[in-house]
Amino acid sequence: MTPKPISEQLRELREARGWSRERLSHEAYTIDEDGTSYAQITAIERGNRRASAATILALAEALEVDPEVFPEFRLALGRHLLDETKVGLAQAMKNLERSRLEPTGVKPSDVRRHSRAGKLKKAQAKRTIGRSRK
Repeated sequence: MTPKPISEQLRELREARGWSRERLSHEAYTIDEDGTSYAQITAIERGNRRASAATILALAEALEVDPEVFPEFRLALGRHLLDETKVGLAQAMKNLERSRLEPTGVKPSDVRRHSRAGKLKKAQAKRTIGRSRK
């Protein structure tokens, strides 16, 4: 069974309570003073924004559900634990070793293709082709 993404679950849980996005934002803010804005909630529900572990925790607590109902929560925790800017390089490396992740076999060309710079080059190439056709 394919897990239901946070974009669908969040909207369903919010609407089941009869809450607007503004209300959910307010409730989440009372839990986490960094806040979860109406715009963030809208972007998450539309699938346009990836929620951090802290955001998912605040939303789950506001909605009185376990954060584990959102499959993205475990991914967000993993990103947090492996982010050297948040936990420090030494701790990130320890966390990686403890995770026992296997080498992925990702090629440098795959990394470049999925990087922001790679996407930018692709978009620029499309614009150039579009201009040359005119």
